[in-house]
Amino acid sequence: MNTEAMIIRKAGESDTEPVRKLLSTYFLNMEGVGIKNFIVAESNGRVLGCAAIVENKYPELHSIAVHPNHRSRGIGSLLVGYFAANAPDGREWLYVRTTAPRFFENMGFRKLQDSEKVKLWDDCAGCDMLEGCSQSAMRLQLKK
Repeated sequence: MNTEAMIIRKAGESDTEPVRKLLSTYFLNMEGVGIKNFIVAESNGRVLGCAAIVENKYPELHSIAVHPNHRSRGIGSLLVGYFAANAPDGREWLYVRTTAPRFFENMGFRKLQDSEKVKLWDDCAGCDMLEGCSQSAMRLQLKK
């Protein structure tokens, strides 16, 4: 598949079920994240990827998923690139917590120390699994 035929767009209500189904492939859910926070990668009318951004203290990429049959084709990079290119004015960093740090390193993200998680995310500060957490905290400096 050619990513040139891919459309990256903001998700609408009609995308809720395709996004939910795609996320479930990776044991992810939409809990706490509304469909309005998502973008989708669409080709020939099919949602092949999705990602959300959550704006709390800091902008955090969330719920990134690409259909298993369409991985390693640049769709995830397009989704992340969309958010990086369309970050609100005044934002210096884009954050992510991930179990796939290599993917994000290839996109320019840099790993943070685990001790920085507690400063950034309240749920990390109160987590008893912080020492053995499987998620890497990472950030990307946005171009000004």
